[in-house]
Amino acid sequence: MATVTIRNITKAFGDNVVLKEFNETFRDGEFITLLGPSGCGKTTMLRIIAGFEKPTTGELYIDDQLVSGGRTFVPPEKRGIGMVFQSYAVWPHMNVFDNVAYPLSIRHMPKEETRRQVARVLEIVHLSQYAQRFPNQLSGGQQQRVALARALVGEPKLLLLDEPLSNLDAKLRESMRFEIKEIQKKLGITVVYVTHDQTEAMAMSDRIFLINRGTVQQSGTPEEIYNTPANQFVADFLGKVDFFRGEIREGRICLDGMAGQSIPYEGDRTGRVEVAIRPENLYFDPEGSLCGTLEAQYYLGDVDDCRVRVGEQLVRVITAGYAYRELRVGQPVRLSVRSFMAFDDDGMLEQMLKIQT
Repeated sequence: MATVTIRNITKAFGDNVVLKEFNETFRDGEFITLLGPSGCGKTTMLRIIAGFEKPTTGELYIDDQLVSGGRTFVPPEKRGIGMVFQSYAVWPHMNVFDNVAYPLSIRHMPKEETRRQVARVLEIVHLSQYAQRFPNQLSGGQQQRVALARALVGEPKLLLLDEPLSNLDAKLRESMRFEIKEIQKKLGITVVYVTHDQTEAMAMSDRIFLINRGTVQQSGTPEEIYNTPANQFVADFLGKVDFFRGEIREGRICLDGMAGQSIPYEGDRTGRVEVAIRPENLYFDPEGSLCGTLEAQYYLGDVDDCRVRVGEQLVRVITAGYAYRELRVGQPVRLSVRSFMAFDDDGMLEQMLKIQT
């Protein structure tokens, strides 16, 4: 297990600054996710932790050891890390056992100890029965577990994963999320995980660091970031949301483009405001304050994903799957709001408001 301490790290490639003053401590045994769009700097941060890149400024510690900073640089193989890449990178000419054993064989570990450690880690990743198979005899998910086992076999104190599930189909991705999380909990290992997939981040993380243009926009638990996003970028990136401009008058927010319709408001603010509403926080209600027409609905099994035209605005509503049979396109509907977010003129979260129903 390991603690990672990042102090004022920046990284530039020429004039292009890809990381700006990253400061944080990843605690021992935490599952940390670096989340953000392509090119935001998350993989660069992971590569600095791994030792594949040197920071331009700042210091990186693993436990109490300075591994990057100033004139100090500890190479990757001496940092006590395991790493899993986006590509499986398993050797096709080696069977599963030999693939997993490779990091131990290059250390000249005795054969009996190698067999013991490989058997242990294959059991952890549920591949014991496939030890003699070759990669072309395995599914994509099984090959990814081979790569994970190889990263774990040397008993690293820190495990780094760079978008390891992006090459898998949707069902395999979902099952592997939970497998990786269970392995992490079982071993108590510190994990730093890079992804652009918000669902992966929400499902697996103890804390998420949401990065955009080299800057951490917000860090916190999945619940904190989802329910109280620091700004409009965070609200928009993590989850589904619609934004509306409006004006607060006499305990109501009159929403632009909605034919003078409004929603209740119990805050202290007055004047213009940016409102964000997540589609699960809107619901069909015969007594609802918003009137519109159901323009489209998409049956997704567990949910009915609807679009409702309210004045000039198209509003997204996610409701239970069974509602698909109860609703029809073109019918008039009314909507109520459970909660919404209000942002100031700089796009920063000002209030998270729940409406009493």
